[in-house]
Amino acid sequence: MMQVRIVWLLFAALAGTALAQKPASPERWAKLSQLAPGAEVRVFLSGDRSLRGFLQKVTPDSLAINATTSQETLARADIKKVQWKRKGHRGRNTLIGLGIGAGGGLAVGAGLDHSNAGGWFPNLGKAIFAPVGAVIGTVVGVAMPTGGWREIYRAP
Repeated sequence: MMQVRIVWLLFAALAGTALAQKPASPERWAKLSQLAPGAEVRVFLSGDRSLRGFLQKVTPDSLAINATTSQETLARADIKKVQWKRKGHRGRNTLIGLGIGAGGGLAVGAGLDHSNAGGWFPNLGKAIFAPVGAVIGTVVGVAMPTGGWREIYRAP
């Protein structure tokens, strides 16, 4: 009886997941027109050729980019995939890591200082662990991946 319930729950979860996923729309080309001119894009063409550059203009039949060597106007029929590069947030992540690390180090130091009340240096834990936590948090914030390439169009 219990196994039947588990099987039904798994089936319901998989069915819900399948219903939640939308099929890929063949008209994703319209999303390209939402990109601002000057956005960095990577275009994959038929014949395993790719170009990287900055978006200039999108029409219903073509895409114009400033590639590294020249300006290219690419026919929609030749384009297999288009990706755009999102802006990175490394500075924001660094500051968040700094704050979280310093706060965590301060909390650990305060806990150690509380258990060692009345010692020679009552704030030693906070004085050591807050800066160490801040350094560790900053390193983690810098190392967090940001930006990156996102697919915006794939030919049907």
